[in-house]
Amino acid sequence: MIEKRLVFVFPGFEPMLAPAHMERFRRAAERSAAVWQADLRLDGASGAPTLFPSLRADLSGSGWRTETELVFCDWGDLILAYAARPAIERLSSGLLALADFLVTGTVFRYCQVSWRYAFFFAFPIAVMTAAIWIGWAVHAALTALLPGLAGSVTGFVLGLLAALALLFLAERRWHLLTALDDWALARDLCRERNPALSARIARQAEEIAARAAASDAGEIVVAAHSLGASFAVLALDRALSGDLKTDLRWHILTVGSSLMKTTLHPAAKTQRAAVRRLVADHRIAWTDCQGLSDPINFYNSNPATSLGIREGRIPVVVRVHFKRLVSPGTYRRIKRDFFRLHRQFVLAVERRCPYSFHMLLLGPRPLADFAETRAVDVPPLAPAACEGAAP
Repeated sequence: MIEKRLVFVFPGFEPMLAPAHMERFRRAAERSAAVWQADLRLDGASGAPTLFPSLRADLSGSGWRTETELVFCDWGDLILAYAARPAIERLSSGLLALADFLVTGTVFRYCQVSWRYAFFFAFPIAVMTAAIWIGWAVHAALTALLPGLAGSVTGFVLGLLAALALLFLAERRWHLLTALDDWALARDLCRERNPALSARIARQAEEIAARAAASDAGEIVVAAHSLGASFAVLALDRALSGDLKTDLRWHILTVGSSLMKTTLHPAAKTQRAAVRRLVADHRIAWTDCQGLSDPINFYNSNPATSLGIREGRIPVVVRVHFKRLVSPGTYRRIKRDFFRLHRQFVLAVERRCPYSFHMLLLGPRPLADFAETRAVDVPPLAPAACEGAAP
């Protein structure tokens, strides 16, 4: 039973700062705690804005109580810096990044490790291709209807407007530019081209080392969602390169991880070496949660063996079924929105089920138990089957 826990939270790629992630965590944790009929108190840290704001959580039930300090390792300002660029720069840098991942053969490695991720790679290309085709079709049609200079000019203008309209729709509905920013940042992280990313990882490592060294928590967790896993691995590896020693308290939790997105790039030698050291040298327990319905995570991969690492403490992979987490109505609403589905890893659950991000980080059982049982819904949380869920 865990009475005190320290958690370092690395959010995924979203253009929002730590306070917004903390507020989302607060709302989702309260809803999830209510599902298990547990009492939750959350207190936010006061003071000036910081890169590492924290929440203190107190979750309790019949005969047990767990205190958790959650430290949010913010990198949202770096994402917002990419989003603040002119649209044409975001578009061009994102397409250049896609070309990089294609020319280097990284996309083909995606297909070998988790072929469904190739659809996420192809999404921006498909949108751009459709925009060009529609623009050309409008131009060709008007040129045929209105011969001469008038037809050419009208066709060009209306074709361009049609293409831009599709791109605008793709941005509003499917966050096209955000997806391209994601690829641009991932490329910069692989090639270590952006000093701001490296500096932030170094600062995160310092914070992990300082807080962990001073902590008497029974469990220390580094929890990361999506592309945050790439930052978490680099920061933890760097933190452990100093005087900080690992012991049985440590656990890495990655959910909906995009770690393979960067580590499979040939230039990402630093990241692959970090994974190897965490697994083979430090032998830290690692649980990786994946969902078949989510096209943005690397389903059926393994953080170590997919990189050819077979010695040390191999991470445990746990499959998450989104249908079991939410009501049938909610699942019908979100199942075709792949960004919303991807966020479900860190959102509230609506019924008792094997997986809950918040019960894992705030509950009384160590993460090692979840890795073994594949379920958070075990004593002292009331053991109940997923209501209405498939067995």
